[in-house]
Amino acid sequence: MLVRRSGRGFTLVELLVVIAIIGVLVALLLPAVQAAREAARRSQCSNNLKQLAIALHNYHDTMLRLPPAGLGLASCRGAGAERIGLNASGWTMTLPFFEQGPLHAKYNFGQAAAHFKQSDAGDNGSVLMGDAVSSGNAAVVSTRLPIFNCPSDNGNPFLREGPDGSSHYIIKAGSGFSGAKTSYDFSTNGPTACSQRWDAYSLQTRRMFGNLSYSRIDDAKDGTSNTIMLCETTFEVWDGRAPAWGYRGWVQVGIDPVGKNVPQGINIWPCCSWNGWATSPAPGRRGTLGEWGSSGSLHPGGAQFAMTDGSVRFISQTIPVATLTALATMSGGEAIAADN
Repeated sequence: MLVRRSGRGFTLVELLVVIAIIGVLVALLLPAVQAAREAARRSQCSNNLKQLAIALHNYHDTMLRLPPAGLGLASCRGAGAERIGLNASGWTMTLPFFEQGPLHAKYNFGQAAAHFKQSDAGDNGSVLMGDAVSSGNAAVVSTRLPIFNCPSDNGNPFLREGPDGSSHYIIKAGSGFSGAKTSYDFSTNGPTACSQRWDAYSLQTRRMFGNLSYSRIDDAKDGTSNTIMLCETTFEVWDGRAPAWGYRGWVQVGIDPVGKNVPQGINIWPCCSWNGWATSPAPGRRGTLGEWGSSGSLHPGGAQFAMTDGSVRFISQTIPVATLTALATMSGGEAIAADN
């Protein structure tokens, strides 16, 4: 007996319904997948900060003090300029403490880290030491190190060398080299550039680091768990330059947790609407901080900070400026915690 088999397949309507259901499922799952990926990136970012904080503690145990944020800044003008121009970053001194001993061995501490000397307002008295290229320093500071890179930041990890509208920003690692940026830098005072020494600030307003700083961990009188040591920032900024890990420059002197100008805080994206500096401020765009030396990240809602005790905290961008300022100072006399 022959059995007739039906040759009926899916109708067009049924096919469209199946496709629509698949589309809805994808739409429901995609945000969860993206959130999981961002959680993994944020965890890696936190780990980077943690390792850098531990390295600073190990440096402190060996040297009995923390490294300066910068020294020998030939990029300053006037009284802030140092006679011996090195443009050196404290991170170069810390290299062996986060498994970069071979790179540390290639760095010549008697010669400048980068070819930059402030001269637009005349000679500032600094003598730029040696040659960053022939000494090998340009190659060192142009080395991209994953520990300095937040995986959530898709900006350019290298500095564009040469002028960009102001002679203050002509900062070169050396001919043919581009300095590698960092997502994490020392907590320093603002809004001045490099013209202010760390010890010129009062004890009540001083951050943990600065130009020619010589702080110790026990200088955090407000409590090591309540004092910011390292700040997260972005690879891209509207005004000035993002920081390089290997050298210091006119606007590359560390990060002020509170930010440089009004409005202050974390993740301030619009640029420069202050003191008449910019008549047409750049519009806010997430991922491009409005001002150099400010804290922020591409993590939704805030940025990460390493406290002086070595812990890492994610601080919301909605934190009151007064609270953030209290966390930035190391001896301001405030009794406040990072989760307030």
